[in-house]
Amino acid sequence: MVIDLTKTNTIPSLKNIDEDIALQFYKKLNLDHSSPSQENMSDSDWLIRYCHFTQEDRRLMNISYRMTAGVSIGRASQRFVSKYMYDAEKKILNEKLSLDQIIEEELKEYDKYQAHNEADKEQHEDTKNYLVDMIKITVKAVNDIGLDNESASERYCSHKFKELVLPKIGRIDYEDSKNKFIELKTKHRSKRKSDTKAGFSWIKGYLPKQPDVNHVKQCAFYWYATKKIPHLLYVNQDSYNVFTADTCDLLTPEYMEFLIQQDLIKAKIRQNLVYICKGNPYEMAKLIAPPDFSGFMWKDIQEEYVRKAASLWDNV
Repeated sequence: MVIDLTKTNTIPSLKNIDEDIALQFYKKLNLDHSSPSQENMSDSDWLIRYCHFTQEDRRLMNISYRMTAGVSIGRASQRFVSKYMYDAEKKILNEKLSLDQIIEEELKEYDKYQAHNEADKEQHEDTKNYLVDMIKITVKAVNDIGLDNESASERYCSHKFKELVLPKIGRIDYEDSKNKFIELKTKHRSKRKSDTKAGFSWIKGYLPKQPDVNHVKQCAFYWYATKKIPHLLYVNQDSYNVFTADTCDLLTPEYMEFLIQQDLIKAKIRQNLVYICKGNPYEMAKLIAPPDFSGFMWKDIQEEYVRKAASLWDNV
């Protein structure tokens, strides 16, 4: 059962908000848009990464082999199946290459990744063993879903909600010119302790029976902004599954509308924080509890950035 809090929502955007002043506060934070990935973060992680850290900080923070592998799988499959690729606003006709050529080029890009510790290096090297398989499975999955002859990838999708000062922007993995889009999520195997002789085993990335609600939220935004039918695709090393409104209640228009309204409430609260605190992240930190720095989001982040993040709460 879904309790729709939007029916009695008493958290409007600030009354009599001066949009020009609000934009000045956002400018102090170097923010000119929101995104599905930002809204999927906790308030404290969003405050740190997008209000306290600079774009350079975010670029230099450690990423993981999963992100690198996901980018490689997505990019290679897009180059093969889509007629067009977008570079920001520029629509580019894809160069016609064989899948083998594209994979060869992508593996060279994948090898450029710099692991930040031995465990990450080991996972990165293991993933390379089945990266080609995942690219080929993704290509098959996208072809099975079926896009038209004018398909494109990486187009910026934008929508400006009337209650918000900033637009919300995301990029679509694959879409056709008529009525479909696809959001891709990759599932990679990982090393786990076990009672085997080696003391560990590799666990295959599982294909979920129900999609992650954060992934559904991304689809909901693209659906709301484009009016196209969402297809949420999960791929692992030997198979795939895809969710649509026909197979999953979470992707029905009714539920996605609910998620859109929930994210809008979250965005309005953040907008209120920026406005009340005049774009000062230290003042905003007085109203938001710090994250768990021992948790998943922070476990591989360099110590200097953890210290910088924690400093937001030094004077609370």
